[in-house]
Amino acid sequence: MKENLDIMAVFCDDSNLIARFDEMTNFVFYTKKGSCWHKSDAVPFRPDLSGGLAAIRENIQQMLGAFNTCKIILTKSLTGIPYQVFDRSGFIICESESFDLVLLDAIQTDLISQDEDAKEDELLLANTPSETDTPGYYLIDLTQVQKKHPEMSSKMALLPFLKDTPFYALEVICDHIPPWFDHKLPEMNLSYITKNNAEQNKNDSAKHVVITHVVCE
Repeated sequence: MKENLDIMAVFCDDSNLIARFDEMTNFVFYTKKGSCWHKSDAVPFRPDLSGGLAAIRENIQQMLGAFNTCKIILTKSLTGIPYQVFDRSGFIICESESFDLVLLDAIQTDLISQDEDAKEDELLLANTPSETDTPGYYLIDLTQVQKKHPEMSSKMALLPFLKDTPFYALEVICDHIPPWFDHKLPEMNLSYITKNNAEQNKNDSAKHVVITHVVCE
């Protein structure tokens, strides 16, 4: 995540309480240094929503001149055209009926967790299937991919690779042989074999299927 998670802007009303965007009269920045959040002076701002899209966008752009690296905003509500402008400008929009410093910590923790999950997912998908030490021989642990991504079917995980990547062999570790192998692979001039138990770790209960091009056999 490229956003600076140590600075957040809060939209406020005349009573310095968190406010809806269309009711705000000022905004303040909270910057975290060490374990403490520090509040800036209030920056006066009253949204002008009387014009069309271009006018509203220009009004918000004037506001954003003070934001620098801040890309996280807290408000009671943000809807319609203003929401679209902030969203398309890359802001993380957080809505809450009340505000305290604990909320800032909770949002920061949640965003850090999302960032870590995204990096894990990116790493997992970027390296599956991955090439082994043998050039052209790839490996994918489908059991682990689907454990992490239960919404991902075997076709979603394998077909893009089979269609677009030159390979000599692809070893697939799976709980069961996908039934589409028997009709789809021949259509792609591919075939598969299942490694026998002697070739696998005796404690490995998963199936190891090796897909190759028919011409390579």
